[in-house]
Amino acid sequence: MSKLIQPKFDLNINGMKFLGRGPKASGKGIGWSRNENIVYKCVDCGSEMLASHNDYWNCECGAIHLDFDAGRFGSNYGDENILVYKKNEQTEKNLNSENKRKSFLTELIEKVFKPKN
Repeated sequence: MSKLIQPKFDLNINGMKFLGRGPKASGKGIGWSRNENIVYKCVDCGSEMLASHNDYWNCECGAIHLDFDAGRFGSNYGDENILVYKKNEQTEKNLNSENKRKSFLTELIEKVFKPKN
């Protein structure tokens, strides 16, 4: 078992709920979740990756790596040193509300500034 590293940063992320460490915290049991509402964070450098990321990825310090083609994800410090977060429902509602507002404003602008034929 790997040694648990204590982060040098605040665990709180605005709009996110800290679920814990490692794959069990991601809600999938023994494997890692690929849910678009889950974020993985390196305990050492603090780099964040969406669980639904579909490409190769390494955190800034090089500890966490995703080999997308081979389906490998983990940390050189051990999987328990990957912090797991989930987007708050309120955050999702705020984002949906903001997108609706932007859509309404875009439609309004298009109507007002409609090109002349």
